[in-house]
Amino acid sequence: MTLKWATKDDFSIHLAEKPGELASLSSKFQDNGISLIGFWGDHSVTGKANFHCVPEDPKKFRAFAEREGLNIDEDLAIYINGPDTAGALGEILEELATAGVNIHAIQAVVVHGQFGCFIWVDQKDFDLIAKALG
Repeated sequence: MTLKWATKDDFSIHLAEKPGELASLSSKFQDNGISLIGFWGDHSVTGKANFHCVPEDPKKFRAFAEREGLNIDEDLAIYINGPDTAGALGEILEELATAGVNIHAIQAVVVHGQFGCFIWVDQKDFDLIAKALG
């Protein structure tokens, strides 16, 4: 299986849980030329919605967030993609487990025969990932 993987900057934005907040943010992305390779969200126990943004250009995203006065948290994620075959993700997860990598969170999707997933691990495990995935 031909896999590609890379570390990616992941930014979390916390928005009020009310209609129009996400639409407004999306319009601001468009108006400022912010392109994302990953974007998803979930409800938080704090009463705010938490949205993860993985931009194509992290430097541009940081400047945008500062201009807009957005409170962001920054992290690193591992992005892995490859052909979607039966068991592909399971094989990767097994390789990472065998290497001793503890996965804290994962988001995965399949589009046009390719899978892509973001995983979050301790940064100390990045070298283990490099050895496991080549």
